[in-house]
Amino acid sequence: MKKENPIIASAKKYRKWFVIGPLFKLTEAVLELLIPTMMVYIIDRGVTAGDGAYVLRMMPVMTGLAVLGYLSALVCQYVASLSSQGFGTELRNRLFSHVLRLPRKETDRFGAPALVNRINNDVNILQQGVAMLIRLAIRAPFICVGSLVMAALLNIRLTLVIFCALPFLIAAVVLVSRKTVPLFSKVQGNLDGISRISRENLSGARVIRAFSRTRAEEKRFSDECGEYNKAVVKVNKVAALLNPVTTLIMNVAVIAVLWFGGALIGSGNMTGGQIIAFINYISYMVTALLVLANLVTLFTKAKASYARIAEVFAIPAESGGRASGQAVNAGDGHADAADAADSGADTDTNTDTNTNTNTNTNTDTDTDTAIADNSCSGNVILEVSSASLRYGDDPAIPPAVENVSFVMKKGETLGLVGVTGSGKSSLVSLIAGRYPCSSGRVTVHGKVRVAAQQSILFTGTVGDNVRAGDSSVTDDQIWEALKIAQADAFVAEKGGLDAPVERGGVNFSGGQRQRLSVARALAGAPGLVILDDSFSALDNATASKMLEAIRGLGSVSLMIVSQRIGCVRGADRIIVLDDGRPAGIGTHAELLEKSEVYAEICRLSGEEGAEN
Repeated sequence: MKKENPIIASAKKYRKWFVIGPLFKLTEAVLELLIPTMMVYIIDRGVTAGDGAYVLRMMPVMTGLAVLGYLSALVCQYVASLSSQGFGTELRNRLFSHVLRLPRKETDRFGAPALVNRINNDVNILQQGVAMLIRLAIRAPFICVGSLVMAALLNIRLTLVIFCALPFLIAAVVLVSRKTVPLFSKVQGNLDGISRISRENLSGARVIRAFSRTRAEEKRFSDECGEYNKAVVKVNKVAALLNPVTTLIMNVAVIAVLWFGGALIGSGNMTGGQIIAFINYISYMVTALLVLANLVTLFTKAKASYARIAEVFAIPAESGGRASGQAVNAGDGHADAADAADSGADTDTNTDTNTNTNTNTNTDTDTDTAIADNSCSGNVILEVSSASLRYGDDPAIPPAVENVSFVMKKGETLGLVGVTGSGKSSLVSLIAGRYPCSSGRVTVHGKVRVAAQQSILFTGTVGDNVRAGDSSVTDDQIWEALKIAQADAFVAEKGGLDAPVERGGVNFSGGQRQRLSVARALAGAPGLVILDDSFSALDNATASKMLEAIRGLGSVSLMIVSQRIGCVRGADRIIVLDDGRPAGIGTHAELLEKSEVYAEICRLSGEEGAEN
């Protein structure tokens, strides 16, 4: 079954207004076209003949037509506003929901500023297009055709002058449209660039000042704005040609009408009222053509925005999470968890995705360990089999993670260590489902929650942040999670679960944000909790108390990702990564003897026992 276009689907709810609105606008147009014909009778039978009574009798009729046309226009305006605003809201919600479910690889490709521009600016342009579609897209052509018909009824020979001008008008519209479509797309792309630089500078203001990069960033921003300005000026220059060109063509036609019309009046083939009505119809046509020219410009922009939004919708969204017992396989195009590391939201991989078969045949140094642990498959929470991750499609770029295999049992505490750039966070991304495996497979048997080093909180309350949208989590469970995360004391001081959280959690310290992020990961009884360097802002005493409390739960499997040996030293097993590859797996004591990489990390960190 063919998937419905979400942009069209957003407008379906208002499809009846797409009929009602134009009907009222056409009513207004018909009444407007009758007025010049009424003027013919008023001038020829009333003014020219000196019949004032006739003029007075026709005035209420003219007024009635004007009032009725005005009311029809008001109804159409209301319908257009209702439909366009509703369409924009519906589309924006659909697009936002879709963006939240895009694979991490795709959001990286687009970039957050570009996606924000599509949600805001491009949807606004489509919204304007819908409003103009209801209000003017039918009315303007109808006025053009209706004016020609009414003028032809007055004098068919004089109307031929207007027909001679139409090919030039059509050629002007087509040429300008063909030039402006790609230019409008370029303008939107430049706007994405401005948004990207603005976001980078606002989020990294301290770094920019610390390294005296203010002037350089100002120049970079100025250059991008200059490119945007050039693109806008260029497209506006082309689009601006449409109005004067169409006006010139039609004014030449009006001059020709007056020239030949004067001769017709002199010969008695037309009356003064008829020539005035004819000029009025020509004026209607000129105005309608100018409106059409502006509509062409607007719809050209809307076409570019439509393509940009459709490009996002064309990417298959993830299902929201990986089902218990299912895997992200080699070549699987779907990641199965929300991006907890950047957004601060914890990952719940508890829904279904596809289950492609694993075709990877690579071997790994830790395969023996994985096979030995597979004998306890009923007690397994996580299986990683020859998993690799390569960012991008360039084969020349080395993989961030390569041939990692291990099995993690339920209730087990697993440490993951390695120097900076060793692939720890990339491996977490595979387990959390943010990226699909380039080869190999990852299988999770249960719910996964991630607490990252960069702990971002959302505007609301402490309770809302720890609950993370899971209505099944009770207040008692939240307090229990806060207690384990060593956050209950400061939360109570700030006002409890109803304590306000400002944008990004700026009213909390870095250590407090990290503890709230850990509490969020623990709430809701997850099967596997991943603490991805979640102790960087905590002192050793607080980190030790937190780990002891988490291990005391028993039912929760814990993966601790850290560069601090003290945080993982007491784990049941520790995995050492070196340049994306496993460099050892075992207990602290075993690794000190067998893994030179682990021993070196211990030595550099000043850990006791490194020489044993």
